[in-house]
Amino acid sequence: MPWANGLGSTVEIASDVESLDAPWTWRLSIADLPSRAEFSRFPSFDRWIACLDGSGMRVERGGVWSDVPPDGESLPFAGEESVIGEPLGAGVRDVNWFLLRDRWRGGMRVLRSGRCADVEGEIVLVHAAVGIGHKVTCEGHAIDLDEGCTLLAIGRVEVERCSHGTLVLAWATNRIES
Repeated sequence: MPWANGLGSTVEIASDVESLDAPWTWRLSIADLPSRAEFSRFPSFDRWIACLDGSGMRVERGGVWSDVPPDGESLPFAGEESVIGEPLGAGVRDVNWFLLRDRWRGGMRVLRSGRCADVEGEIVLVHAAVGIGHKVTCEGHAIDLDEGCTLLAIGRVEVERCSHGTLVLAWATNRIES
């Protein structure tokens, strides 16, 4: 799908949209960044970004440049911020986690080969961006995730092994108390 500002395109991995005319409150997506471009603005959303592929990327926010992490905790920012992304070579792809600020709080991290982690939330997404045989445990059930597969879970999810590839972990907890 095209970026909201029309300057690029993205692949939506998962969201909470139930119909085409309904707005989403959370979304995980992967975008190509072929050249320097301003990011679309998403007022009222918190965002996280990490570099998945390529030589790396950096972003400019408020006159300050920051490297976008390729591993570990992702870079958080507000959706209404003016952000410019710049690839540091060809083939740069990034992963983005969006949460409607008044509804959700959460985070995102990227795991590379051999890493382990655990996350917990009312929404937990584990996306196998690269590689096969990733070992994940959810509610006591062992799951093998292969490239291109995404696990959507509730509760605690443990990544026992990120096998020769890349996993994206995104999580959220509802801010609204029932």
